[in-house]
Amino acid sequence: MILRFLPLLWANLWRNRRRSVLTILGVGVAVFVYASLGSAIDGITFPVRQVGADQVLNVREAARSNVLSSRLPMSYEDRVAAVPGVAAASGVLADLAVVGDDRVHIFVRGVDPEPFQSVQRLEIDPAAWRAFVEDQRSALVGYRLLETMGWSVGSEVEISQLGLRTKVVGVIPAQGVDLESHMLVRRRYLQGIRDAENQVSYVLALPAEGRSPDEVAEAIDEVFALAPVPTETGTAAAYAQAIIEDFMGFVDYLRLMGLITVLITMLGAANAIAMNVRERTREMGVLKAIGFSPRLILTLVLTESTVLSGLGGVVGLGAAALAVGSEGANMAGLMLSPSTFATAAGLSLMIGLLGGLLPALAAARLSTVEALRVIG
Repeated sequence: MILRFLPLLWANLWRNRRRSVLTILGVGVAVFVYASLGSAIDGITFPVRQVGADQVLNVREAARSNVLSSRLPMSYEDRVAAVPGVAAASGVLADLAVVGDDRVHIFVRGVDPEPFQSVQRLEIDPAAWRAFVEDQRSALVGYRLLETMGWSVGSEVEISQLGLRTKVVGVIPAQGVDLESHMLVRRRYLQGIRDAENQVSYVLALPAEGRSPDEVAEAIDEVFALAPVPTETGTAAAYAQAIIEDFMGFVDYLRLMGLITVLITMLGAANAIAMNVRERTREMGVLKAIGFSPRLILTLVLTESTVLSGLGGVVGLGAAALAVGSEGANMAGLMLSPSTFATAAGLSLMIGLLGGLLPALAAARLSTVEALRVIG
């Protein structure tokens, strides 16, 4: 039935153009801020979501929160593989380079192909994998990093900060592992250029089928408890969660700021809608006099406020998508997830519904006689 009154609704929306435009922009700014803050939260918590289902254990030097500073003897690879409950193990040397004016972070992992594949079980093009196995100077690059750097298969890559020269022979596609923005090179080559002979940063361990990762992790740490270099073992998700917990106060602050922004905008929208209704008090009386029911008046006012805030939501989400989708935002770690997008869209409609509720109720309860007395 409300469709019959669309021309009336549209005319009322733009009766005071300046106020309507300011209301739309206000809602748009609120939605943009909320979506942007949500994107920051999504970026911070992405590592946990990304590797949450990964059961591969990470064995690193104890008391080293930064994996780049961890150093284990390469012999730990075989010793970890021999621990009961471990199906396969592979030592990895990790390094980091920050390159270019945009400060792109390139995480480089030196791996021994066959042991690494037995643990990680990547889905890689067979031809690319063969090239990686056969060429000591080759590299496999995560698809996100490939896009960010503008590389392609066959590109000759030099990272002077690491003294690394390599050739991209294949792409690591999206497959639920934390390698989308990383580069895999041959371990022996990386050890040589980084003066890390017979050293690895950590050892990846795959628990045997049916074995609890926590129990296997405990068994590994028991083996190395009295070794010259004790270990600390956990899943990638556990390490990521520990890092995220350090940021939780900041994350909660971002969420609070987002909610405060939405609340302030809701009050502003309610005030704008209430002013619009007051200016049309006599019109409301005329509508009631010609047969419009209080319920219909309520619906019309609520629909008007929801459409107005919905337009603001479109503006805000569009701006957020453009901003977060930029190259600089991607490299800064911002990520607009579908859930944040949907929540922001829902909030824009909620602003209209709740902001227009009291003015709509007041309009619906207004008596015809009182409304017609407002003017003359």
